Amino acid sequence: MSLQVRFSLIFVLLLTVQGVWAQSEAGGATLGGTVTDPSGAVVSGAKVKVSNELTGLARESVSNASGVFRLPRLPIGRYSLVVEMAGFKTAKRSEIQLGVGAVLSLTVTLEVGAATEQVTVSGDVPIVETTRSQTSTSVNERAVRDLPINGRNFLDFTVLTPGVVRDPRGGDLSFGGQRGTSNALLIDGNDANNTFFQQSSGRTGVRNPYAFSQEAVAEFQVNTNGYAAEIGRAGGGVINVVTKSGTNELHGSAFWFLRQRFLNANTFINNSRGIVRQPYDFDQFGGTVGGPAVKNKLFYFLSYDGQRNLQPVAPLPALNIAAGSPQAAVVAGLAQYFVPYTQGSNNNTFLGKADWTINDKSNLTVRYNMGRFTGKNFENGGAQRAQEATGNSQNNTDNVTGSYTRVLSPTMVYDARATYLQDQAPGEANSTGPEVNILEAGARVISFGRNSFSPRYTNIKRFQTIHSLSKTVGTHTMKFGTDFNFDRIANFFPGNFSGIYQFNSLADYAARRPFSFVQGFAGQGTDGALTKPNVSEYAFYGQDSWRATERLTLNLGLRYDLFRYAANGVLNPNAGLAADRLFTNQIPRDNSNFAGRGGFAYRVTKSDRMLIRGGLGVFYERTPAIITGTSHSQNGIQVQGYSLLSTNPTQAGLIPVFPNVLAGPPTLARTPDIYVFDPSYRTPRTYQWSLNVETRLATDYLLTLGYLGVRGQNLTRTRDINLQTPEVISASIAGGSGVSFLRSPGRLNSAFGRISLFESAADSIYHGGFVQIAKRYGKSFQFLANYTFSKVIDTKPDATSVVVGADDAKQVLNTLNPRMDRGLGDADVRHRGVISGTWDIDYAKGLQNPVLRAVLRGYQVGLITQIQSGRWFTASVAGDLNNDGSTANERPGFIGRNTIEGPGFASVDVRLSRDINVYRERMKLKLIFEGFNVTNRANFNNFDRTPFAYNAATRVFTGRAQYLAMTGSADPRILQLAVKLTF
Repeated sequence: MSLQVRFSLIFVLLLTVQGVWAQSEAGGATLGGTVTDPSGAVVSGAKVKVSNELTGLARESVSNASGVFRLPRLPIGRYSLVVEMAGFKTAKRSEIQLGVGAVLSLTVTLEVGAATEQVTVSGDVPIVETTRSQTSTSVNERAVRDLPINGRNFLDFTVLTPGVVRDPRGGDLSFGGQRGTSNALLIDGNDANNTFFQQSSGRTGVRNPYAFSQEAVAEFQVNTNGYAAEIGRAGGGVINVVTKSGTNELHGSAFWFLRQRFLNANTFINNSRGIVRQPYDFDQFGGTVGGPAVKNKLFYFLSYDGQRNLQPVAPLPALNIAAGSPQAAVVAGLAQYFVPYTQGSNNNTFLGKADWTINDKSNLTVRYNMGRFTGKNFENGGAQRAQEATGNSQNNTDNVTGSYTRVLSPTMVYDARATYLQDQAPGEANSTGPEVNILEAGARVISFGRNSFSPRYTNIKRFQTIHSLSKTVGTHTMKFGTDFNFDRIANFFPGNFSGIYQFNSLADYAARRPFSFVQGFAGQGTDGALTKPNVSEYAFYGQDSWRATERLTLNLGLRYDLFRYAANGVLNPNAGLAADRLFTNQIPRDNSNFAGRGGFAYRVTKSDRMLIRGGLGVFYERTPAIITGTSHSQNGIQVQGYSLLSTNPTQAGLIPVFPNVLAGPPTLARTPDIYVFDPSYRTPRTYQWSLNVETRLATDYLLTLGYLGVRGQNLTRTRDINLQTPEVISASIAGGSGVSFLRSPGRLNSAFGRISLFESAADSIYHGGFVQIAKRYGKSFQFLANYTFSKVIDTKPDATSVVVGADDAKQVLNTLNPRMDRGLGDADVRHRGVISGTWDIDYAKGLQNPVLRAVLRGYQVGLITQIQSGRWFTASVAGDLNNDGSTANERPGFIGRNTIEGPGFASVDVRLSRDINVYRERMKLKLIFEGFNVTNRANFNNFDRTPFAYNAATRVFTGRAQYLAMTGSADPRILQLAVKLTF
């Protein structure tokens, strides 16, 4: 019996006995607790009223027979609580701060007396959440507002929390050792993910710098492990974000951030090569305004954020060409392609939000977020690429969401949410001619002509609807819901359709003797480069928070996910494929995605000083549509590619005269590379477990000792299965001992080159321990500090290997024995420490001297320090040792995967700002100075990973002197100035 089946049976049994349980929610907060009398006995029938101190929103409930009250789906904010009961004095508590995803439990003790008498309950709100069982960390509005973030992408705040690191795929995040495609982003409780690339909508951090303005983000919660059953479609982490809303007071801001070349240091690599600082222009500007349209009833919030970022590109040959040589003369004739050009980003985001308190039982929120990004010359890059060989990249998003909450009774709340998301990503071409690649001695000299895959587009239209019903019964707070998500996707990717010429030397180019020519065509009767990998997702869940005893809360739940991926219906009729049960017109369906989840929170002491929380569960993740879409087009029929070699007598005569292209497919037998799903493909999943001990050190200080475990199973991987059983090849290391490696004699099915199988056969195991100290804001400062010690071992999962050649590095070495690649995961970072904090240095406001008070008051400091050990990399070797047609995943067979530890990373980012009163205390001018990597540490991010050169004739591996030489470094010291007006 599988682990997933055993987990689910356990939870089905529990649900049969008790009902349905779980915990925190997406997009809002929950306030609950118990009402008691002075003797500690519960009080039933007490009237409980909670009011938002900034908007006037009010919600009422009644304590039940167990003395329990529960108020779910409250918007985040600052609240006051009033409890009334005949025969008792009225109890009031104010300044209760509810953050996103918070589940706050209070004990309200009533004093005997007349209800007309009021008692203000003193004491701070507990810093320990006594009913939460998942591992999560909140980043509050003050941190979002005052911490220094390079590029102002709010998602970068997630790396301040334990168990989260940068993913090897640029722009992604890794939670619990899982790859970036395993995560989910929720904005105001609604799905904000691009299901094609399986990244955040707008591809934040990959294409556009941000899709939501940092100024529009109120706060967010980073769920690292064990989140509730209502949250799904992620095997890694979930980022739960809430945007700002208007209040009863008019508030707003206007800001401008600026950086220029003269403010920055040069990179270590540039300095070592004698390259001066390159021109650089960065501007970010915008503003916000929010307030009441109707006081206590209707509120609005608006924001605009724009960024302009320009950097020069100066194309140069990858090798030195001697002046006066014949090669230099050819390069001179290519001068038009070595003209410098500009690469940059132009980003604009707008958000509009309205919150309407319809009456004392109903609330409606509507939000629209628009993103318009143009990446100038972003389509393809590199120092050997002319401007005409790239093009502009765009990401245009429109995100409309609505949320309706209805209080049906004091113990029952209905919630409905809906989303319409349009995520369009067209890519343009700067030329109409074929792409031309010119090499010299194996190194690229220049590429010009049309970029090989442009013009293209990836467009997604989504409709999501979520419904839930919460009900408090005794000491149980149950919640049942559905979450349906429908994505209609159109992906147009004309790879090689405009033709590609390759010249292996400058002399060959001068003589117009191409080494090869490649061109793709649409198969007859098919959509060719256009695919429609639509996705339909259905989820059903039930959950409850059960206060089993005064100190013990159980959070348990059950979720069912159903994923439906559209197939294209084009069957490759090859008999060999049919014999292996490989059908290109099918995508397997997995109907067994039951996910049981459970956790506990146990208060060790009678007070809230110490608590133990933990949990375990099953979590299913999406299969990116880039995978399913590739199976649509790359089946050998829908897209037909022809590669013609001048060295092949049959093909040489078919190569068109440069710079022409073929008018139609040539009459030529093909051995295409195809992609197909494994018939036993299952939904990728993780099993997560955690155990945390939290201790309140003082009123505002919380110490957490935690452990996170994640077991990944059925993880997606791409593997070439069209290889014969490898043979053992004996070789030797120069001046050393004999070694051996494996080499396949050839293809199994001669009708194809690669048969790349999308399989769910990779796995992973992550163990992480962390210690965290958090201080909430008080006495002018707050901070968050943590250290994580972790390790992830896997068998090279990757859900984005979809292009032959370009994605070869993502595949295993021995495709017939992938367990050989079991080793440290690509996302493994053994040691990581982070300190972040803000400090309001405003002690001078108490000075009697007005001049000193004016000069010395109003300063703030923000700090982020990150230190981590190096990532692990695999040794490589030039050539195709194992004869699988790939050189990018090649390593000496006697060296394991990820055995080279790369350089560590350390950075200190600071912000110093000062508030200057412009109009009383209502309008302030903030002057900001920010420094990123202020110590100017050389954080190397690329180095030579080839220890040997291999001579196939002598079968000898010879050591290379360049091995481990540093070839790239991250940002040097960057300084930024800003001004911000707030009112």
